Amino acid sequence: MKNLEQIRAANALDYARSGENTRGQEGGNVLKKLPALIMNNGILAAGAFGYAQNENSGWKSCFNNIAKHLAHKEIAIVPEDKSDLEKLMDYLSNSADSNTLKLATEEALAWLSYARRFEKSQNNGGDHDTDE
Repeated sequence: MKNLEQIRAANALDYARSGENTRGQEGGNVLKKLPALIMNNGILAAGAFGYAQNENSGWKSCFNNIAKHLAHKEIAIVPEDKSDLEKLMDYLSNSADSNTLKLATEEALAWLSYARRFEKSQNNGGDHDTDE
């Protein structure tokens, strides 16, 4: 049986390997900006921001992968059929209780910690920032 750290790491590594866009419309690194956005505004407001972005932006890609992680059968914070941004936002806004919302926020931040590290080594040629 895998522990949570292994599941988070595996899901984040899958995202990094997919080569999906991790850049915002103006070229900024979404994976670097998203944790602060979630911590300061909450996952619902951050998700609303991501929902409003261009379809090809890194924001949607990142949020779709957060939703996929939260719906993963071994994480199961949200139902398996809520594995994209729109379905996740609908569920968290209309069906989830406050504890589920809190768990989703914490787990999204934990996943982002791994995704950010894997993204640097996989997509940026090993360019490591020191501002963590």
